Amino acid sequence: MGSIKRQGIGSGLFMYIGLLIGFANNILYPRMVGEEVLGFTNWLMELAMLFTLLASFGSNATIIRFFPYFKNKDEQHSGYLSFLFLLRTLGLLVTGLVLFLAKDFLLQIYTTDEGQTFVDDYYNLLFVALAMVAYLELLENYLAALLRPRVPTFFRDVFARILALGFILAYGFGYISLSAFIVLYVCRFVASIAGMLGFTWYIGELHLRSGWPVFRKPVFKEIASYSFYSVFASLGSKITTKIDILMIPALLNYAAAGIYTVYMFFAQVIIIPHQGLAKIASPLLADAWKREDFDEIQDLYSRLALSNLAVGILIYVGILINLDHIATILGEGFETGKMVAVFLGLGQLAHAANGYNGLLLNYSPLFRYDLLFKGATAMLTIITNYLFINWLGITGAALATALTIVLINVFIQSFIYRHYQMHPFSWRMLGLAGVGMACLGVDYLIPVWEWHFLADLVLRSGIATLLYCTAIIGLRLTPDISDFFWEYAGKVRALLKR
Repeated sequence: MGSIKRQGIGSGLFMYIGLLIGFANNILYPRMVGEEVLGFTNWLMELAMLFTLLASFGSNATIIRFFPYFKNKDEQHSGYLSFLFLLRTLGLLVTGLVLFLAKDFLLQIYTTDEGQTFVDDYYNLLFVALAMVAYLELLENYLAALLRPRVPTFFRDVFARILALGFILAYGFGYISLSAFIVLYVCRFVASIAGMLGFTWYIGELHLRSGWPVFRKPVFKEIASYSFYSVFASLGSKITTKIDILMIPALLNYAAAGIYTVYMFFAQVIIIPHQGLAKIASPLLADAWKREDFDEIQDLYSRLALSNLAVGILIYVGILINLDHIATILGEGFETGKMVAVFLGLGQLAHAANGYNGLLLNYSPLFRYDLLFKGATAMLTIITNYLFINWLGITGAALATALTIVLINVFIQSFIYRHYQMHPFSWRMLGLAGVGMACLGVDYLIPVWEWHFLADLVLRSGIATLLYCTAIIGLRLTPDISDFFWEYAGKVRALLKR
């Protein structure tokens, strides 16, 4: 856990700095640019991420899982990085051809006047976005396999969002046109890719040795088999969590998608600690599976789930007690999206509580079963989103997505327990839930501060945070967080005594 703590501090710091910038972006974007453009650009990026799964041949998970088999810096990891670039470039060429042939089909799906104009005018940006996401994820996972997740986190979560904020302000104050804004906003990750390449070269890991030796190694057949199943399993997972963004413009409009995107951002904040530690936990789990160290796997599984749930509940409580204030900040028309944050937030809490069950199954010898689970839930989420969006609008999309997130975790967790007798749950999770509900009860008793809604927001958030943190640290509901707090509190006391 020591390496996780050290790496997690840097990654966590960058993720939360990026979170603050992302919050500003989500407030300013619909106000200065418009929710329709927000809905379209988010749709474009999500579609690119979906097709990246095909372009990568499922190698995002492959990068980390099989890196221990090639890890040898003196031999340039047997050309592993060059192999990955070659494979991804071939995938991009094939996927780009698919997108070229699919243009008319996509225009038929997005039949609203705004949708057709956006898709027709900026369709070529989809190819650019596809290439950016593909190479960005390759470098991000390669550096994660090297246990260097902090710099990729900076370039993706901080640097790219600073650029986005700059483009939003430039358009809002009339320095660039709408067309220039859309192009710059979508292409902002080019700078992040350049930064990651520069860092990889700086640490001496930008190896350009030919990747052909990888094809001759005995493990290549296992890589090919794993990647084949991984691409479809990852596709199912992406559909489960992102199909709502792709279906809302088709069934409603881009304005509704823009409102949904903003509240989805607040719900996704809950899972940020989970996503951040995943970059560190992934190579550790992959290595533990290789060594068949089940005690280490169980330890990582349970302790990380508990810590992530603790932070997630605090964030969710903060969202619930300030939903009215969030809608006020966003402006007129955003009241309709409040329940999106409620339902998606519940789904993300369930995901955090189940720990890294998806990673655990992916890196296990039974990884092929992941395809079955993800395929079934992908079909379910498409059906439920279609029905619920037509019934309840964007609230229905959130309800359908949350339901499928819960179900996929139930399926995978049940399977893991049956075959490996491992689960991440403990009585401490019930204690965390109880403390969270108690904080909501205390907030209900606090009268509204009429002086200004921002003052009321700060007051409520401060009280809830103080009560929650005091309870979980004092009762040691999360030993890792409690130990971390007292360790640094001791260091502060020692410094003050000098």
